[in-house]
Amino acid sequence: MNFKKIILGSVLAAASFAYIACGPDNGSGPDEPGKETPPGPQIDLPKESAYSPVVVNGLKITVMSGTEGMRGSLGGVIKLDPEFVDPETEYTANVKTTIDSVSFAVGKVIDGKPYQEKVNINLDGVVFPNEMVSFSQKYLEFKQLSSCGEFQLYISIFASSKEEGEKTTKYTTVIDTLKFVRPEAECAAAQPVESSSSVAQVCTPVTAYEDTLSNSMGTSKSAINFATGLADNPHITIKIANESATIIPGAGVSVFEESAQTTGLLPTKTPLCREDFKKSNFNFEDELTSGLWLAVVTADGTLYPMMVRKAMFESATKGTVTIVYYK
Repeated sequence: MNFKKIILGSVLAAASFAYIACGPDNGSGPDEPGKETPPGPQIDLPKESAYSPVVVNGLKITVMSGTEGMRGSLGGVIKLDPEFVDPETEYTANVKTTIDSVSFAVGKVIDGKPYQEKVNINLDGVVFPNEMVSFSQKYLEFKQLSSCGEFQLYISIFASSKEEGEKTTKYTTVIDTLKFVRPEAECAAAQPVESSSSVAQVCTPVTAYEDTLSNSMGTSKSAINFATGLADNPHITIKIANESATIIPGAGVSVFEESAQTTGLLPTKTPLCREDFKKSNFNFEDELTSGLWLAVVTADGTLYPMMVRKAMFESATKGTVTIVYYK
């Protein structure tokens, strides 16, 4: 096994959901003429552990249009490193390591320093403790930001290793590399918009169907054509490897993140319309996790929304994914 030591560089603070704040370290007040006013106290980050049981795949934040203005769309996965061993502990093979919580802080960058923004990033659908957390379909709404310009997102990951009769070891990992820009145009005075009440609302009714894709047995169905519900001429195929599931699109098919639904929740609207579902501008290439919403677009442009109800694994290469899709 590989001992994986994390290079440290963060400032001391409490490992909790709230970040301890300290004021500006210069002698000038925030209301000095020509100087931008900080939205809050300067951010002070938790202290990282000497070792981390967490690995990060594809972590990113992408600026995109939302339902109420611009937003930052998070992406990527954090999960436990299967090869992690802490050389400073005496745990046996019975040790249980978990990701216990994740917290966020958004900083407005002023003179190279981040100041706290009052922003909430909702982790609906994520249950702790867990072995993996997907940031797909998690958003930062720009309307909560105090202004436009450059910002930085900080993610703190708190994990622990436990074994009966042994002391619990806690770990903290800080991600401090995610920067984004809110366009100045979004902070300009809003222009009046003419009423569009005369425009007819289009509704293409859709119905929910549930199915199970699996490779557990030779007779299992691991692919599906959403139009027919069969495995022939599939729109998607499920691949199981390394105790994770991914999607292989069929010919001419594209898979996107769905941006209108809430992670883990099925819509209750009646009637439900195909127009109630929206594909984002970003192709989905991450692992499948419970509660995830996707928009599958076929070669003829038809959109099939789908939600992952549950992903379960019998081994590193065998598993089952239950989905709900609409047509």
